[in-house]
Amino acid sequence: MPKLPLAITAVASMLITLAAGAAAQTSPPNVPAAIICYNQNLKVWRVGYLNTIKENGEATYISLVDRLPVTVNAKGVLLAPDDRSPRLDCYGKTLDELRADGRVLEFQRTP
Repeated sequence: MPKLPLAITAVASMLITLAAGAAAQTSPPNVPAAIICYNQNLKVWRVGYLNTIKENGEATYISLVDRLPVTVNAKGVLLAPDDRSPRLDCYGKTLDELRADGRVLEFQRTP
């Protein structure tokens, strides 16, 4: 249970970062707040929280457990890492496929 405050802090800082960046951008990007992937080696589910969105549309998600980044390219495809063996089942899938499977956590958009 001690990891809950860390998760709340991470989400809060992410929202503050996005709110500050929203002033420079006219519309928010269509990326989820988090993605859920299955680690096939460890037989556990991992949640990657949105960390950065680059100007070219590429987004990076990071798990609070192992801090290993997952990159989503501008077309919405999760890229397998170059520096380690891919262990998550969502590599190669699109955000739309993960959405259809209920494996994303979306931001609450307000008009």
